[in-house]
Amino acid sequence: MNPIRLQHRVVSGLAVLLFVASANLAAAPKQLTLKYDLLQQGVTIGSVKDQLTVTGNKYQIDSLAEGKGIYKLMGERTLSSQGDVAQNTLRPAHFESRQSKHPDKALISDFDWGKKVLNMQVKGEQETEKLEKGTQDLLSILYCWMWQPPKGKQVKLLINNGKKLSPHTFVVSEEKTPLETEAGTFNVIKLEDSEGEKTLYLAKDKGYLPVKLVVQDDGKRMEQVITSITGQ
Repeated sequence: MNPIRLQHRVVSGLAVLLFVASANLAAAPKQLTLKYDLLQQGVTIGSVKDQLTVTGNKYQIDSLAEGKGIYKLMGERTLSSQGDVAQNTLRPAHFESRQSKHPDKALISDFDWGKKVLNMQVKGEQETEKLEKGTQDLLSILYCWMWQPPKGKQVKLLINNGKKLSPHTFVVSEEKTPLETEAGTFNVIKLEDSEGEKTLYLAKDKGYLPVKLVVQDDGKRMEQVITSITGQ
């Protein structure tokens, strides 16, 4: 699998695996840069760089995925999300997914919370769905738990992936063994989807940052593993 498709699956996996409950807003970061390695069958094939900025009650998240070596020829994928910090969580207003090699495949979503309508531009075509309270996009859901950490043993999420809204159910548990990565050793919470295809590890001692994701796809094991964390 090429790293662009992998990154989209990884982000999707992270997105549908995250849930939020309650936290101190003041403890949430104002600016963060996270870097990850993308691995297939244990071999590094690409990288992801995420940047989060919070200014007042506004947030901006940008994500860049690119391949390494021969996989670099596949181009880059960029994701972006922006919106408000409201009621101790993130409320997205605009989401985009773009691939450098295929500009015609751009996915653009606008959240009209006043009219409760999600407007989506899917490869040039317009789609709409009813917008429900708490809906997140592929990037905002990755970070909203920093304001409201995971809680409970089972969670249900509604996520906009740029094409549609999808409900998901996941199981939350605590790992007894710390997770060792290039960025450090973390005590983690594990979130596993009901189908067993995706497993996310969140660092409790780093504000519940996503530090590792394992995705099983077509018999292959893909991973996104944290390599560095900077910011405040």
